[in-house]
Amino acid sequence: MTAPAVEEPWAAQRDASWYSRPDVRTVKALHVAGREGREGFYSRCGRSVLNDNECWDLAEVPPGLRCRSNGCRQAWPVEVTEASR
Repeated sequence: MTAPAVEEPWAAQRDASWYSRPDVRTVKALHVAGREGREGFYSRCGRSVLNDNECWDLAEVPPGLRCRSNGCRQAWPVEVTEASR
């Protein structure tokens, strides 16, 4: 986990602290995040995320932990394999 450059997207978890009873029992998906002006940090799928103090490089996130919602799904890096060339 490293602090990202402002212009580069990074992976982060959702901020669910404002729920009255957030689910803390399961592993949460990581979202492709970035800075949205001065309003804060938002994911590509439109959810608010945690700040840049706790973030991951996009390539380091395993496929099973990646957000599959529209927006985030298109922003994850794609591995190029021999068959796809």
